[in-house]
Amino acid sequence: MDVLIAQHELETHAARIRTSGILARSAHLNSLFEYLYRCHISGKIPKELEIAIEGMGREESFDVTQDAVVRVYVHKLRRKLDEFYAQQGKDLTHRLHLPKGEYRLVLESRESIAVNETPAANTTPIESIQTGSSQTESIQKDHTQTSKINILLAGTVIIVLLINLLLVLQGRTLFSEQSALRDATLWQPLFADDRPILIVAGDYFIFAESDASGNVKRLVRDFELNSPVELSNHLQLNPEQAEYKFDIGLSYLPTSTAYALNKISPLLNAPNKTVQVIVASQLTAEALRNSHIVYIGHLSGLGLLSDAVFDVSGFSVGRGGFDELVDKSTGQTYSNSSGIPGEYTNKGKHLAYLAAFNGPTNNRIIAVAGFRDAGLLELTDSITNEASLAGLSAQKPESNFEAIYQTRGFGQATTPAQLITLKPIKK
Repeated sequence: MDVLIAQHELETHAARIRTSGILARSAHLNSLFEYLYRCHISGKIPKELEIAIEGMGREESFDVTQDAVVRVYVHKLRRKLDEFYAQQGKDLTHRLHLPKGEYRLVLESRESIAVNETPAANTTPIESIQTGSSQTESIQKDHTQTSKINILLAGTVIIVLLINLLLVLQGRTLFSEQSALRDATLWQPLFADDRPILIVAGDYFIFAESDASGNVKRLVRDFELNSPVELSNHLQLNPEQAEYKFDIGLSYLPTSTAYALNKISPLLNAPNKTVQVIVASQLTAEALRNSHIVYIGHLSGLGLLSDAVFDVSGFSVGRGGFDELVDKSTGQTYSNSSGIPGEYTNKGKHLAYLAAFNGPTNNRIIAVAGFRDAGLLELTDSITNEASLAGLSAQKPESNFEAIYQTRGFGQATTPAQLITLKPIKK
């Protein structure tokens, strides 16, 4: 292949891979791909240690014998490339390939890869092939699973985009109709200056598990693994799991969070006020310093905001996890209904947590957090209702305060949220 033609085709492949979204939101996968791409252009075949330091930002003291991060992410990148060429890049006669056991990208024809490797990159492993029809069924199943994942990922992105669009199209009108809400004790500090308001929706990180054939079998929500970084650290300690656990750039929003976003976000969209909606997994320390923050979601979905809230809170998370808060000064426990069949403790009792305080740069942080869905739904109705907000103001809370609300019932038949405790936050 002519050098100039090869270079042009290489750039075409790289550009399509970047724009395909196949590397999702994984900074490590993107960094690894770009580094190996640069090495390919320069003719360099990097060593594992060079990839770790130059390509993934590890320290000079990085020890490849103790940390499998390079091997884990090279394996992930190989699978992502396989996925790309089985779908968006299936029209391409050549493909960028990561030969097994090597740390380099190679641009080769599909035919040469199929001859040199068994099983081929885009076919079902030999042990699973019985007849032509069973092979087709397996491949179709894999494609269907991948399509479902892409649809779910797109759904999360679309929700956030639609909410931001809602702010632009109808927020101005709705805001003008809710000026009394803006003047309430809870919301007024957000409008005392020109800082932007960042609405943070509590999402949950999900990773995938595959079978021996590489087909995605299930999506997993593990409360011990709450971000791509935590999954990466877990896989470094357990490299044997990297063969079947991997980040697919997916998270989900509880239904109550969507409801709360729909009710609260237009209220905040004041004239001459910048308002943006992101998910909690996208929140950065810089944004936490430079914006007013309104968190909306489950208590367990605070993410980066968890430290900011519980460092100043008079409550701590109890033995029941985020279904339980304990008053640090009195020891009183506030427990949510577990929702487990046969569990009668606190049956039908749903709680929610509200906090409002000044953050690290005197920015305002408001946390609207249900222990579960029912609590968040009713708390949202309460803090977007003029009479309920007047009731809160009548309690004369200090400028920095936190509260627990309670509602009772089952399913959609729940009572309005009632304030059961109100405490000052002493900073």
